[in-house]
Amino acid sequence: MPPINMPPPDDVMLRTVADELLDMVKKSKKLSVEEAAKQLKMPLATVQAIVDFFVEERVFGIEYKFTTPHIYLYKDGVKETVKGAKGKEKSFTKELISKEQFYQKAKENHIPYEYIESLWSRYLRQNFTYIKEEFWRKAREKGVSEEKIEKLWSKYLSYL
Repeated sequence: MPPINMPPPDDVMLRTVADELLDMVKKSKKLSVEEAAKQLKMPLATVQAIVDFFVEERVFGIEYKFTTPHIYLYKDGVKETVKGAKGKEKSFTKELISKEQFYQKAKENHIPYEYIESLWSRYLRQNFTYIKEEFWRKAREKGVSEEKIEKLWSKYLSYL
């Protein structure tokens, strides 16, 4: 019996909300998480969970404009280094802000203190890996031993 020739399936692809979010960010270059939730017609918490996953997997980067999180494609974001004066590389942490700067901007926007604290905690969680990498990189550049770096990192964490 000859084999039955089945027609090839149409180019149908199952698309998820995560795919839609990725496409939206590709098109807009930078998008607030709140705007993404509105466009996707999904709860903010659900979109935030997808964003958190993409940030952990380094698909998205996240930055804060005042206290509003904005997402962008990681490869196009601040993680890439650029050549600065005298050929030295500038670090992506230029785009990160200090706790003092974060609190100041939030106060300027009349955000209640309790809310600022939770936003700061989220900011740290989302940028933790990048902050730690930069801390270790700079310490190694200065010739600090691995053991000492670990102690300094632990002390630094207590200030965050």
